[in-house]
Amino acid sequence: MPIRTFAQFEKGSAIFYGGEEIRGQFVTTTSEKLSVNSIYILLEGEANVMPYENASSPMEYGTQRYLSERLDYSNATELSPGTYNYAFNFTAQLTCPSSCVSPCGKIFYHVVLVIDRSWRSDHVYKEAIQLIQPTNLNLLQEAKIPIESEHIKSLCCWPFSSGPANLTLTIPFGGFVPGQKISCTVCIDNQSVGNDLQNVQLCLKQIMSFGSTRSIAKPREREKTLASCVLTESVKRLSKRLIRATLVVPPVPPTSIDAIGRIIKVRYSIGISMQYGFCLNWNIDTPIIIGTEPLIQSIQNPTEGCTATAPIAETD
Repeated sequence: MPIRTFAQFEKGSAIFYGGEEIRGQFVTTTSEKLSVNSIYILLEGEANVMPYENASSPMEYGTQRYLSERLDYSNATELSPGTYNYAFNFTAQLTCPSSCVSPCGKIFYHVVLVIDRSWRSDHVYKEAIQLIQPTNLNLLQEAKIPIESEHIKSLCCWPFSSGPANLTLTIPFGGFVPGQKISCTVCIDNQSVGNDLQNVQLCLKQIMSFGSTRSIAKPREREKTLASCVLTESVKRLSKRLIRATLVVPPVPPTSIDAIGRIIKVRYSIGISMQYGFCLNWNIDTPIIIGTEPLIQSIQNPTEGCTATAPIAETD
């Protein structure tokens, strides 16, 4: 090939936080003389939502641009055979949303070297970068508050009567960062006289929302399970169980904060699911926040806020 190009980043990786300088260079080698009009470097970032056809919820293709910066590097009219270095230094805005990818859409960023050649197609080389929007959990009040979520459900079918099932989920904090363990305490009081609760599972979910600036259709959502575990095989009728479990947060983009107007949004929840009766499901979701900087108290007292202290037990 007459032209070969690759990118080098000063920090050694292509992962950056909003507000951080994106420093590096393109190294281009040409084996023949080139006539050029201009040479420039771009920093681009945008969100794309794929088109989706459905009679009940049609969705048009959507796009939203977050970054478009240009650095004019050279007005040379000719490049002799050899190797050339083109340095760049950009700063990503703090408000830029984090990179993410889904079959329904993606948010992506890249730096681009363009050699505008005379009488020939341009030489364009793109290098993808991963951008993470900083989210300091210490600045979010809702992330500091312990979660205690209570749910009551009647497991009977009319006209038969039965006692309710009472579920309480306790989490020490409302916000976590990738790599941290989410300590969950689940108390299930099954007062139903006719139904056992089967296959009780705990999971961490990622929910991505996809909209369009061209359509008023309701945004569609895509749900993904990031981590899960089986809490217990069953909770017998007229019995009570207290169960503790942990879920590890994998490397994921942070929760979309102040994301009004964005066509792609990300949120997270702790889900509990179980079965009862004739293959009926009971699903519960409790929102949590994923950030990039952990709570100070979660580092100092990782289990603070868990009020349940009893061991795993079953009572009649």
